[in-house]
Amino acid sequence: MNLVDRGEEFSIMDGMLNACMAGHGGVLLVSGAVASGKTALLRAFGERASAAGALFLQATASEAESDLPLGVMGQLLLGADLPGADAKRAARLVDLMAVAAQIRRAEGVLPAVVMNEIPKLCGIVLEQARERPVVLSIDDVHHADGHSLECVLYLARRLDTSRILVVLGENNGFLAGNTRLHVDLLRLPGCRNIRLGPLERRGVAEMISGFGDEGWGTRQLVSDLHRTGGGNPLLTRALIEDRRTADGGGCGSAALLPGEAFAQAVTTGLFRSDMSTRNTAWALAVVGPDVPLAELVEVLGTSRESVHRSLRALNDAGLLDSGWFRHEAGRTAVLRSMEPAHRARLEARVAQVLHEHGEAATVVVQHLIAAEPIDAPWALSTLLEAAERALADDEVELALTCLRAARDTCTDARQSVAIRAELTRAGWRLNPATAARHLPELTADALDGGLGARHTVELVGHLLWFGQADSVLEILDAAERGGAGPEAPGQPAAQASRRLDCVRSWMAYEYPGLPGSARARARHGDDERRGRTPARSPHQRAATLMKAVLDGAGDDVVVRAEQILQSTRLDDGTLTALVVALNSLVLADRLDTAALWCETLSKEAAERGAPMWQALLAAVRARIELRLGGLAAAEQSARLAVTLVPPEGWGVAIASPVATSVYAKTAMGRLDEAAAQLAIPVPESAFHTPDGLLYLRARGHYYLAAGRPYAALDDFHACGDLMTRWEFDLPALVPWRTDAAEAHLLLGDDDRARTLAQEQLALTGGPNAGAAWTRGVSLRVLASALHPGRRLSLLGEAIDTLRERGHRVELARATDELARAHRELGNGGRARALARKAQQLGRECGVPVPRVSPVADTGNSLPAEQPWPSGARRGADELSDAELRVATLAARGHTNRQIADKLFITISTVEQHLTRAYRKLAVQRRADLAAKLSPVPVPVAGSGRREGHREGRHEGRKDGGARDRLRVV
Repeated sequence: MNLVDRGEEFSIMDGMLNACMAGHGGVLLVSGAVASGKTALLRAFGERASAAGALFLQATASEAESDLPLGVMGQLLLGADLPGADAKRAARLVDLMAVAAQIRRAEGVLPAVVMNEIPKLCGIVLEQARERPVVLSIDDVHHADGHSLECVLYLARRLDTSRILVVLGENNGFLAGNTRLHVDLLRLPGCRNIRLGPLERRGVAEMISGFGDEGWGTRQLVSDLHRTGGGNPLLTRALIEDRRTADGGGCGSAALLPGEAFAQAVTTGLFRSDMSTRNTAWALAVVGPDVPLAELVEVLGTSRESVHRSLRALNDAGLLDSGWFRHEAGRTAVLRSMEPAHRARLEARVAQVLHEHGEAATVVVQHLIAAEPIDAPWALSTLLEAAERALADDEVELALTCLRAARDTCTDARQSVAIRAELTRAGWRLNPATAARHLPELTADALDGGLGARHTVELVGHLLWFGQADSVLEILDAAERGGAGPEAPGQPAAQASRRLDCVRSWMAYEYPGLPGSARARARHGDDERRGRTPARSPHQRAATLMKAVLDGAGDDVVVRAEQILQSTRLDDGTLTALVVALNSLVLADRLDTAALWCETLSKEAAERGAPMWQALLAAVRARIELRLGGLAAAEQSARLAVTLVPPEGWGVAIASPVATSVYAKTAMGRLDEAAAQLAIPVPESAFHTPDGLLYLRARGHYYLAAGRPYAALDDFHACGDLMTRWEFDLPALVPWRTDAAEAHLLLGDDDRARTLAQEQLALTGGPNAGAAWTRGVSLRVLASALHPGRRLSLLGEAIDTLRERGHRVELARATDELARAHRELGNGGRARALARKAQQLGRECGVPVPRVSPVADTGNSLPAEQPWPSGARRGADELSDAELRVATLAARGHTNRQIADKLFITISTVEQHLTRAYRKLAVQRRADLAAKLSPVPVPVAGSGRREGHREGRHEGRKDGGARDRLRVV
């Protein structure tokens, strides 16, 4: 241990040693803070005394042996090199102490024989002092037993006639219980008191050099060590060791960060303190920096003076600075030094004191969480109040912790139900999958009438999220029979009834796949309620908005949606209403407005740390970007949605981000990735919601791109069946007729395609802004089914409509179709210009250029940007025999079923051969096959077995129920 800062102290000690050697005994009291270096000082002084010829007797008192009679004196005498007679007397002393300790444990009284032995024991020391000077050194004398201290006083009173120097080391303030020793010693003329202060910066620098690390001795490092260690040698040494460990023996580039050595040093110093100081350090670490002294005193249950003394001792030890820890690592080490059971009791005491002094629930609950269970009403109410406040402040983890603690301590059955409901609500914001485990119990509670109206409404939403519509209907029926009463005693029953009525109307539009009777009942009740009272809550207004969307209210939809967005704050209860408003703007083709609001809400959700909110808004943003033609951005947003909340937490709503991802990846030509997305499980109940329709449509377009038009038709017609059955035929959501028309075009059935496109166009209600997307798509598909001469005007209108509203992908497709029409009419220059424009639009959207239809003029010239050969330069010789057979029959007008029957293969195989033939011949439909194929005989199929029969539906067969179509893969 470096003692460079102790020169003055050594000078005093050497002077007293010289006086002792000359025959003048004395008492030297060395006091300092815990781990202030006094032990090293006493050890170094002992070496000097021995070198000077004195008999050095040393002992270290311990708190564990403070009740052992004459324990310290035993250390002094048994450790000395005494003559034979004195050694025997010392051995007898050991036996005497052992017997006395046993008697004390048995009877609780110390025998008087021990007191009678004190003069004899001190006589041994006095006899040794006649021969040579004797130095008695007792470290940590504040822990010494009372009988050993009597020996010290006995000797101190005889120092004038003996060569004895008594050196006592104590920690500051620890002798409050040994007042007599202090008074008797300090009044002696030969007594000196040395107070060890903290190391100065010079001493810290010398300690660094003592480790052989002169390169570390920068002013900044010395300053940091002095500030963090407070000049305490033990703490400073530990900090240097942590620095050496972090630096790995390098040149000292590591930052000064207290580590394990520092923590151990704090613990060591703490347990070398007295119990009062130790308890004060523990209490201070638990209550925190802002607690008033009066509350700290009350926590400790002691006097103000005692707390002041302990705080001064901790400041002197370098652990505290102005009453608080110099470094957070010091506080952490103090907390770690506590036994868990003791800390739990202390936390409970702190919580009680803070509650009685009126501290906020959010402050008290920090201690309640770490405390042992407190069976008091105030503790439960404090936990619940803090949970509500934490959730309002977006501290969801804290809210969940408070609610779990409340659940574990609550004994009231009805209140336990409410706590379980609050746990579900708070956990839902992070991940519905983790909160779903409470739903069975809450459902049972709701059916038994144990839930209030607000919690019942929340439960219904959670059950619908996971597709449990049957349970929802049971709960609502039970509530109508009186199962769910007012939320609070002062709340009118009519208000609770209106909450539940709103749920039914909400279900009618958000979950249209409910049984017909339930859906009709909900809509009937909604009509009656609108006749009685205006919509006030966000959910009521959202339900009204959805009805306006279905009724085709046009501009009224936009007004209502913006009213909701402008007047509704984002929280757990309003998120769904805000999402409905955003989706309504998308359906109304107000994509810019929807994108602006979605971005604003997404930023707020991110700032407030709510993964579920972020995920839902990311799914909405993906749909907006998809409509705008940002395929890569749409796919990224959809991927973000299922990253923030895994698929198992999405319930039936998983259909939305998966649908967007599948459609975007398909449009970008990444069919393998789209197929991987289709492997994500989607609950069957999702197909009772509008999101299920989006999934069917996206999967249908994947099938189209993969060359499976019949499977695509199944999905598109399934959409139509469901929407018709639900009275939910909304082309702005899913234009299933034009989708089916595209499949029929691929199959060469232009008549059926034309009929479907015309039906869809008629439902758009004219060229208004709200139907721009649907109308533009319908015009393009209808034009594809007509003669080239009749396409131009329709495609021109489609392009104008789509360009105005910013639908870039559909604009690229319409432009490409117009280029093809001009090419077929012989307008080569115009066709090339339009083809280049279509390709440019496609690249901007992320559509691979080869997916834009190839365009060549009548002279078979190739546009400059077109990276693949034109169809006119490719012929039947590039087809395999099987492809040639199928393509030739298709060119002659045979349907896929007829081709399958003639060639004894499955319809699926026909589709695959046709798809490859289209790609090799660079055509898009059957009508173009004849121009590409030379008049060749159709190869005759062998007499082998048929390859099998296609499972599913095919053209010419009437469509059945939608449920069967959902199984088509």
